[in-house]
Amino acid sequence: MLRVLLTLCMLCTCATGQDGRSIFQYLEDQGFSTLVELIRGAGLSQEFEDLDAIKTVFAPTNEAFKAVPDSVMVQLQTNVTLLKQVLLGHVVMDDTVLGVFIRDGLTKTSAAGTTLSFNKYNQIKTVNGAQISGDVLLANGVVQSINKVLLPIGDTISTIVAEGDAQFQDLFGFLILARLFGTLSLPGPYTVFAPTDAAFEKIDVSPLITNRTALADVLKDHVLSGTLWSAGLTDGMTLETLSGKQLTVHLASGQL
Repeated sequence: MLRVLLTLCMLCTCATGQDGRSIFQYLEDQGFSTLVELIRGAGLSQEFEDLDAIKTVFAPTNEAFKAVPDSVMVQLQTNVTLLKQVLLGHVVMDDTVLGVFIRDGLTKTSAAGTTLSFNKYNQIKTVNGAQISGDVLLANGVVQSINKVLLPIGDTISTIVAEGDAQFQDLFGFLILARLFGTLSLPGPYTVFAPTDAAFEKIDVSPLITNRTALADVLKDHVLSGTLWSAGLTDGMTLETLSGKQLTVHLASGQL
């Protein structure tokens, strides 16, 4: 009963507005200048101002936008249709996604029709891999600050490896040779620690090429069942791979 009352209290607080500002006003006042500029450029200011439409906005910081490749930013700034799609991919309509209710495996549909997948690693919460920071309750919904821009990604790991960066050509070939390419085409989910071509050059791969079983075991050592975003990695944590081996995570200055 107490939990139900608490839930109702929090939802009412959100609906009436603990902070009287609209979401758009808050973003302006709090220095989300890149996001505000893009919202204006997409002609979506009114949607973020509208006090009659409750929504949750996952708001990338200016630092998050700095990490987006220049070529992608140019596309966003010159293609209004694409820009609207990306911005609305950060919005959940008619819902208040509060941090206290985020659980591992939770999914929501964005205003762009894309799927937002949530994960929880101890006290760290993520949405599509972007780390979430706090709840800000406003007159027309909730703002959750995130440290990455939510951009569309490939459907499967095999697609990304096959069609993506040229630095994974050896991995692509080895997955086919080990007959694992089809496995990574399945829904999963999987997490892959993907060796680059440069990494493979540091070892003698000839014994693996002539022993398909050994090659498959080595590749499975790099694959986890489930979704593990980088934000969820902590120093010293152990992970079980598809081969059944235990990996220990070591982080130094944020680097894996």
